[in-house]
Amino acid sequence: MTAFLLLSLTACAGNDNSKEDDISGKNETGSGADLSAVDMDITLATLNIKYGYEGLDKVSEAIKEISPDIIGLQEVDVNCDRSGNVDEVAELAKMAGYDYYEFAKAIPLYDGEYGTAILSRYPIESFEVMPLYSGSGEERSVGHAVINVEGLKLDVLVTHLTYHSRAVRIAQMETISDMLKSYDQYVLLGDFNSFSIEDFSNLGGTYYVNREDRPYVTMKWKDRELAIDNIVVSDGFSELSSGVFDNECSDHKMLYAVFHLGGK
Repeated sequence: MTAFLLLSLTACAGNDNSKEDDISGKNETGSGADLSAVDMDITLATLNIKYGYEGLDKVSEAIKEISPDIIGLQEVDVNCDRSGNVDEVAELAKMAGYDYYEFAKAIPLYDGEYGTAILSRYPIESFEVMPLYSGSGEERSVGHAVINVEGLKLDVLVTHLTYHSRAVRIAQMETISDMLKSYDQYVLLGDFNSFSIEDFSNLGGTYYVNREDRPYVTMKWKDRELAIDNIVVSDGFSELSSGVFDNECSDHKMLYAVFHLGGK
């Protein structure tokens, strides 16, 4: 597998409430945080918004309906011609009521940028963007935030993996798996573009919301129903409920889950 590039890029959008982005390749992590410091419920979600082609108002309505504490977004435009030269991350944060947000650029597009994002109700203390080996396909990246959840430093990652090649996609999953090993409490949110739900095992996560014994269809493509989006968490999270929500704001449905965190 081609070596993972250990470069950290400055995040391309964000808000004044976040720390300055770390571009040294040694971004802060939540490792070593005391899980017993929290005893709470938390709602997580992920949604591929398809650059808001149905309107950001519909995307924000979907987010407000589920009201996740932290949500990962994929296929997000920032200042692209095709979406009206709007910073979709900042706009959705404003419309849906989130004080903290960050953008992870994958590629330049239409005189702007395109990638993934995190919206959070809790402070984002640091953020970095790391490129993934993408072969000859569209470049992909991982956004990594350290979020202060009532005193717990939680590592939250968002990504959107390649659809061009299963071999490259699995290599990307293995890279992310190596990253997760360095975190104590983590959340991984993404569109993994995996046609086989069994491939999620390459991520090496502790717990998967979307899995073989309980697949959630998050996208229909041609005549296939696909469970390609997922929420992956570490120890310390106990699922209370989960599901999908669809108000037709995208070609994907939102995947969400409510967890109890800590308390042990």
